[in-house]
Amino acid sequence: MRKALNFLIILLIITLLGGVFWFVYTPDKYNPSDIYNLVEQNFKVYPNEYTSSLKFTDSTSLALTAMKFYTLGNYKMAMETFQKYEPEPKDDGYYNLYLGICYFKIGYNSIAVGHFEESMSSFKMFNDKCVAKWYLCLGLLKSNRVKEAKVLLKELVNQNTLYEKKAKELLKAL
Repeated sequence: MRKALNFLIILLIITLLGGVFWFVYTPDKYNPSDIYNLVEQNFKVYPNEYTSSLKFTDSTSLALTAMKFYTLGNYKMAMETFQKYEPEPKDDGYYNLYLGICYFKIGYNSIAVGHFEESMSSFKMFNDKCVAKWYLCLGLLKSNRVKEAKVLLKELVNQNTLYEKKAKELLKAL
C-alpha cells in the first residue's frame, strides 16, 4: 500500500512539473509586441500601380478617388471610397490588394487577410501573386497566425521571388 502511495505521489509531481514546463516553454508562443514590431519593420505601402498605369483611362472612376486618398495616406477615406466602387473582373486583384492594405493600416487585420487572399487568387501574373502573398504573410503575422505565415514565407523563399530576401530575414527573426 505504501509503495502504491509513493508511486502516485511521484506521478503527481511529474505531472505537475510537466504542466509547468508546458506553460512556461511553448515553442509556438510568440510575443505579440515582438511580432508587431517585425511587421512594422517589414511593411511598406505598395505604390499605386492601379490607376497610374497608362491602361487606366477612366478619369471619373471612384477607383481614381480612392487611390488619391490611398496615395495621401488617408486609408480610412480610401477604404470607404473603395467600398463604393465595383471593379472590373480584370482589376479585382489590385482592388483587393489596395483595399486590404487600407484595412491593414486601419487595424482591421482579419478583414485585410481576407482581401489579400482574394487578391492572391485573382492575380494572373506570378509577380503580382507574390506581392499579394507578401502582404498576406504580414497580415497573418499581425493577426498572430504565425504558423500560417511561416508556410507562406517559406513558399516565397523557395519560389525565388522578389520577396525572397525579406522572407528569409523574417523567417529567421521568427
